[in-house]
Parts: sequence; structure tokens; C-alpha cells
Amino acid sequence: MSRKKTLSGKKKIALLVGAAAMVGGTAIVMTGTSNASVACDGLAQAISNNENFIAGQQANPDAQSAARIANREAVIAQIRVQQEAADCAAGGDGGQAAAPP
Repeated sequence: MSRKKTLSGKKKIALLVGAAAMVGGTAIVMTGTSNASVACDGLAQAISNNENFIAGQQANPDAQSAARIANREAVIAQIRVQQEAADCAAGGDGGQAAAPP
């Protein structure tokens, strides 16, 4: 007859604690890096949206277009300051999305 090997209670607890620590550590690391990525992606998308709006105003101008364009350019400048503060990589996805129209 074969004899099953079993883990003692202490070994089971140690294994469970180790696995929980590994899962928790992984979750913390992934959450920390994904938040930064999401913030940078959101800022890049905001620049892209504003530049698309400016392009639309330039293509179909009206009496208020100049004021709207100046406002959006100021918004883009502020977003770029926020990107620098957030340490978003220059020339990444945001750099391509933020190319002038």
C-alpha cells in the first residue's frame, strides 16, 4: 500500500502565509504602477482632445473661435505642467497623441 505524504499544520500555515504575502505584494506593486500609467494616459488623452477641438475651431471658425482656441491652448499648457509633475515620460504615447494638428 502507498502511504500519502501530508503536510503538518505548521507547514500548511507557513505555506498559506507565504502565498498571501506574495499575492498582497504583487497587488500593491501592480496598483502603484497602474495608477501612474492611468494618470499619464488620461493627461495625454486630455491634450489630444483639446488639440482636436482646436483643429475643429480652425477648420470651421466663428466669432468666438479665437477666444476658444486661446482658452484651449492655456489648458494644454496647464496639462503639460501636470504631466511634468506626474513624471510622465516625454515622447511616449502622450507625445504622439499631443502632436500639433
